[in-house]
Amino acid sequence: MSENIELLNAELRSHLAGARAICQKAEDESRDLTASEAAEAGALVKKAREAKDRILLAEEQERAKSAGAGFQEEMRQLGDSIARPSPMKAAVHPRVKAAGGSDWGAKVISAVSGPDGYKGILAGGSVPLTVPLQPEPIRTGVPALVLRQLIPTVTGPSRFSYMRQTVRTNNAAVVARGALKPESVYTLTRIDDRTRTIAHLSEPISRQDLRDAPMLQRFLDMEMRLGVEMALEQQIINGSGSGENMTGIANVSGSQAQVWDTDILTTTRKAKTKLETLSFADGAAYVVHPNDWETIELLADNEAQYYLGGPVQTVDVSARRLWGMPVVSTTAQTPGVAHLVNFRLATELQLVEDIRFDWSENIYDPDAISEGVGATDFQRNMIRFRAEMDAGLKIYQPSAIVEIDLTA
Repeated sequence: MSENIELLNAELRSHLAGARAICQKAEDESRDLTASEAAEAGALVKKAREAKDRILLAEEQERAKSAGAGFQEEMRQLGDSIARPSPMKAAVHPRVKAAGGSDWGAKVISAVSGPDGYKGILAGGSVPLTVPLQPEPIRTGVPALVLRQLIPTVTGPSRFSYMRQTVRTNNAAVVARGALKPESVYTLTRIDDRTRTIAHLSEPISRQDLRDAPMLQRFLDMEMRLGVEMALEQQIINGSGSGENMTGIANVSGSQAQVWDTDILTTTRKAKTKLETLSFADGAAYVVHPNDWETIELLADNEAQYYLGGPVQTVDVSARRLWGMPVVSTTAQTPGVAHLVNFRLATELQLVEDIRFDWSENIYDPDAISEGVGATDFQRNMIRFRAEMDAGLKIYQPSAIVEIDLTA
């Protein structure tokens, strides 16, 4: 070989090694390539291809064939490692970890794509190196969902009955021998209820987009799961109990009420006293709207010192505390109202089926093509997804719930 070809081979190996290093780093960290990494790896492979083309022009025909075949396989393997996500456990955003994760997206991709996950005919000598879309779709407005994590969960049938305590009068006292013992009153009422289905559909999604954007399946999983979780949180707090609505903590009869008293800190502290007098405070948590929690966190004394410690103390969402109790900030709560609830004692979530996903290509849209001109998703090569869960809320102890008026 001439010195020129040796230099080109060294250049080729350098470019390939650089691309491999980028892919190996992502694989070692059990993650997918970032957009910048994918672009950098693609650029290196492009340079490697250009170097190889120059080598082939300088070599004899037989040696060019041999070198080209080996290079083609090497490039194919490298291209696959860039175009496809690295093997990893399906990551679930910590904000929805209460619902877990699933592999439904991978199953759909397998069902609607070819045996290797891709469809297409490549011209001789082409390299299947494709990063057509942003690897990680940008999610917007993701709230912190921790309310469900506070509620005990059981599995059971869609119809259930339980006993709800409506009166709790403890008259236990010291009694002389032979004297009449005092009588305590613990009134229980039977509640017959059923689970509710919480569900939604996705818009039609192109099969090609699912095929070409490996991260789209996880994006859909997280977004649709989040939608169901947010609807469940609304029901847990605000469910009216009528029709297909659960009975939420804001509408159950027998709960306690704390009226506004002096200021917001005094009011929330007096709510804690209401649970403490009934021995329900241990394990309770405040549920507030983000606007009201902002008001609480910004409270300061006459020297501009924050009562809750200021920004340094409030950056950790999981460490939020008010009067020593956890705080859940959620838009499901009505502004100007808060709740202090011992979820462990007062509530239980009964699941017939946790969040599941289904998909179909057979939905007919009467206006799919234009107004009045319809088609099925199958005819348009589109797929539609459904996420749903079947759950019911039990409230055993309404007196372990305090509704707090935060309005002066």
